[in-house]
Amino acid sequence: MSPFSSFPCWVIMNCAEDKKCPAKLYPNDNCWDIFSEMDSSSFNICQDCIVYIARQEDAALSEKEMERIMLKKGIVITACPGRSDGLDN
Repeated sequence: MSPFSSFPCWVIMNCAEDKKCPAKLYPNDNCWDIFSEMDSSSFNICQDCIVYIARQEDAALSEKEMERIMLKKGIVITACPGRSDGLDN
């Protein structure tokens, strides 16, 4: 599982603060579960989502790949939970 998996999906996706999103109403639930309940076909989209990928036990993306993706999205993490290498951004 990626070290970024502890961040809420709206942080990883760099959603606007004022964006209304059902996932923000249920921050302890998986966003893909919330959207699947709303629209069963949405899970096909969720499977390709960086949030879903990062939260899998056997995440296909390394920590460095996640950092690069998040930086390209304009997301700068000031502290990464569980990180012990002293390289917090």
